[in-house]
Amino acid sequence: MRDPEFIARTADAAAVMGQAAHDYGPGSPEALGAAKALEDMHAADENDAQDR
Repeated sequence: MRDPEFIARTADAAAVMGQAAHDYGPGSPEALGAAKALEDMHAADENDAQDR
């Protein structure tokens, strides 16, 4: 089961990504940066899961 803090951070990143895409366009640096942060969070979580 996912850590509640991870779920909250993921939800926050998704909200930021959606808002940036709405405000600046889906290909904007702001939206792409938020998408990259979300990707990085999931990659780090997968690496942590493998270490457990």
